[in-house]
Amino acid sequence: MASKARVMRLVVLAALAAVAFVVLGFQTPSPGITLRFELYEAGVKKSDLFTRPDVAAAVFVRAVTPDGEVAVFSGPTRGSVHIPAGALADVAKNWTELLRARGHDPEDFFTSLIVSLAVVNKTSGRPLFYTTYFLDYPPAKVARGDRELIYTLHVAKGRGEWRAHVAKVDREEKKNPLSTFSLAAYQPPYVEPPKDVYCVVYPSDIPASVCWYRKAWVGVDNLTAVFPSTYFTNYNGRLYMKVPVVMAVNNFTYSGSVEITIGTLSTTSQFAIGAAIAAPGDVSPSISLGGWSWGGQQYFLADELFLDPTRSGWIWIWGRPVFASYRVEYCAGFYCTDLGEEDYFYIADVYFSGNTIITGKSFGLPQEIVSLFYGGVDKQQLVISNTALSDGKLDPGETVWFSQIFPYFDRCGADFEVGIPVGAIVLAVLTRVPVPVVLPKGVFPGVDISLSVQGATIYVLGSISNYGDHPGVPTDYNAPEYIYAAVSKYQYTATDLWGNTCRYQVPSGIYIEAR
Repeated sequence: MASKARVMRLVVLAALAAVAFVVLGFQTPSPGITLRFELYEAGVKKSDLFTRPDVAAAVFVRAVTPDGEVAVFSGPTRGSVHIPAGALADVAKNWTELLRARGHDPEDFFTSLIVSLAVVNKTSGRPLFYTTYFLDYPPAKVARGDRELIYTLHVAKGRGEWRAHVAKVDREEKKNPLSTFSLAAYQPPYVEPPKDVYCVVYPSDIPASVCWYRKAWVGVDNLTAVFPSTYFTNYNGRLYMKVPVVMAVNNFTYSGSVEITIGTLSTTSQFAIGAAIAAPGDVSPSISLGGWSWGGQQYFLADELFLDPTRSGWIWIWGRPVFASYRVEYCAGFYCTDLGEEDYFYIADVYFSGNTIITGKSFGLPQEIVSLFYGGVDKQQLVISNTALSDGKLDPGETVWFSQIFPYFDRCGADFEVGIPVGAIVLAVLTRVPVPVVLPKGVFPGVDISLSVQGATIYVLGSISNYGDHPGVPTDYNAPEYIYAAVSKYQYTATDLWGNTCRYQVPSGIYIEAR
């Protein structure tokens, strides 16, 4: 009798252990990336929309690669989606191998997932929420395959609107030491061939779907047909283009010598390059800084221009600029609702060696870019209180720092610093090869992305100095310089959790005119 009771206890304990194993198994982190979405309208949480039977919600995710982007997920959502590490295996492996080949620790680097979320009323076809965001993540952690990276995107809009913005991102990491995932061993069961249409289909009596139609794509390989060969270089079989970060002109004969510097410290601060997202609006386009496409820690950049009277020059980095244009639709049966158009601009990769971002400089300006660039900017004299420019001029011996200039423009705390004129670069292709893009062509040269050091009070280093009559220059004078910046004609928007929109101007490429 005792032995039978002992056997029963063992059976019960075994059953409890099995249940515990199953429960713990379901709670064990799954390698890869989990995206969670919280919705807000005018500050009121609306995430219950995901549970309503009359609402369709779809997510489309592309991973930025050194060459551009690749689709890694499309599907319905009830508030969250999981992208297995295997779906990102090739991307993560490519990035980590590239970084090691350049002598940089992959642990200090991040790239981006381009995340689009559409929430639609299935009955009326009316869009309720739509947003696209560049979500930065570390590919080295995905490549290890032993942890789950969890990101909660807080998606906000104003009352009565449907186009939304990601106002905040919460980040969490769960490690699973028992994971046996291996990039080397993983073989994806199916690889979708490249295409221009991505649809999320909802099974029902009346077929319904949310579709993303890619209308246009411009990458660095498209740019070789419109820019001189001197704009390009090849590193390890991959093509890079000169991308301006500083353009400057010291206009007049009666002028002092002017120096412009730019740099970063190789510290733990995050060096990042942003992405710009543009969409048609009722009055003017809506343009916003939509996250970060490339960056990390321990990067060093430094260069300078010394311009004597009547001389101009520019400083560049080597990058791979990308432009993509999408149309989004919701279809039920034979009825389709247009959810809008959007264009986005970013840099997929920047060339560096070790920890140093490779720069270059030249006298004169990049005319193929500048000729289009001027159409999207207004020249604005810099008069900035509590700086050397508080009186509107830079006297001989005076210096104004970039850290004093950036807050003057970025009054919304969006962390926009050095403008990179990708819109003017893209327009060079679009003027040669017309594509069906809704945004007026005049908008493109006014679109810039930001090169920034992430943080509320730290900035990309740099300065503008008036040396006046420099002893090494026989043709300059002790003359004051009136400093002008090129400013995009289009204001950028930043949105908080309550849907409040703040608008700010952005400086384009640190274009400086000394008059």
